Amino acid sequence: MKGSKYFTKQVYWPIVQKIKSEHAWGALTDLLESQWSNQEELLSKQWELVIQTVNKAAREIPYYRRSYRKIDWDPTSAEFTYEHFLQLPVVKKENVRDNLAQFLNHYFNGRITRGSTSGSTGKGLRLCYNSEHESYSEAARWRAKSWWNIEIGAPQVTIWGRPFTGFSDRMTQIFKSYCMNTLLISGFDLQEKSLIDIWNKISRFKPSIIYGYPTAIFTLASYLYKHNVDTSNLDIKVIITPGETITYQQRRLIEKVFGCKTANEYGCSETGGFVYECPHGSWHISTELTFIEFLDEKGQPVSAGETGEIYITHLRNGYMPLIRYKVGDIGGPLQGVCKCGRGLPLMKVSVAKESDVFRLSSGKQYSAKIFDYINMAVIKAYPSSILQFRVTQKRFDIFDIEMILGFDRSGQGEKLFCDLAMKQLGTDVHINTKEVASIDREPSGKLRYFISEVQDS
Repeated sequence: MKGSKYFTKQVYWPIVQKIKSEHAWGALTDLLESQWSNQEELLSKQWELVIQTVNKAAREIPYYRRSYRKIDWDPTSAEFTYEHFLQLPVVKKENVRDNLAQFLNHYFNGRITRGSTSGSTGKGLRLCYNSEHESYSEAARWRAKSWWNIEIGAPQVTIWGRPFTGFSDRMTQIFKSYCMNTLLISGFDLQEKSLIDIWNKISRFKPSIIYGYPTAIFTLASYLYKHNVDTSNLDIKVIITPGETITYQQRRLIEKVFGCKTANEYGCSETGGFVYECPHGSWHISTELTFIEFLDEKGQPVSAGETGEIYITHLRNGYMPLIRYKVGDIGGPLQGVCKCGRGLPLMKVSVAKESDVFRLSSGKQYSAKIFDYINMAVIKAYPSSILQFRVTQKRFDIFDIEMILGFDRSGQGEKLFCDLAMKQLGTDVHINTKEVASIDREPSGKLRYFISEVQDS
């Protein structure tokens, strides 16, 4: 069922913003103007936000106050340079996971949004955001959509995950999607019967934009191409693919089938999207929201055109800012200004988050993202049960799950993980769990939460 663009833009969205004490509309107005500033001005304003964020954290947040005291940081200084900034200790996932309360600003007074993430490495985190961060994060997404002439309320198909945390959460998500004029489709079940149903829903809905996992969209595009399905009745302006690496071949086929361009969105669950691809193919950094570093193995910044590990610093989250936080991906800065004329700095991502499509002996196909959502459901129910996991598909219907367990040793978290997996994949699937002390990285250095050893031609 399709909603109303007018209702979404003029009624529902403003009401929700007011209820949540957010100001995404004002933030969007700000971002639509600031994107045309020259790069030097944008970077100067960004650095002012870095100074404010660091010094406020050094005064008011226990983890940073303790860490920065060890290096004699002066939280009253407004003159520090990037060389001084490099002296600050980096923050890793385990630091946040093991010291959550120490990362919170207990002086903060305002509305807080709480969330959790499983992440591409299988490590679960609980996170908190204030209204300003949520406002600018949502505004950055809408600014990027505006580059493709997509307005608030335009009909959107979202091929994404659905929560496994109960009927109430699913119904709430469906209701919100309808009010935002969005058709929500699960990106987990990719068997042929489901692909036919997905296409019929999209064809009837007639979206202006499709947003979702590239593996799921590519699988759908492959099915439509194979069966010579006519998609000319659609008028899709862009297909945005966040969360995973999309290959050149995948993009070519998707664009050919749907008759529109694809665009990447890059970010991480800890901060949301903050890098967006414009119609000219450039990846623009949202400097008003996030400060990004690209560091080599010695912790030093790489030069333009080179690659390094990505670290991010929140600039709008006064309640739980992550400062010099190691994302776990590889990328690099680029020089110059895009042909689109926007002053937003440019970057590239060499190794972004990867996912897979796996197949069972029945022929059913699923996105490996399903395990990510299962783990988020476990985190919500039993926060201290599973600290990290990795699923290995040994044979079509046999899965080994390595788990690093937390303080909760009741076994309820592991049981819920297995129960949800069998509920989604079927009772014929065999799941073997094993407690481990650590999970090794791939030879490439990537730490993946899903590996398939099945040779499927």
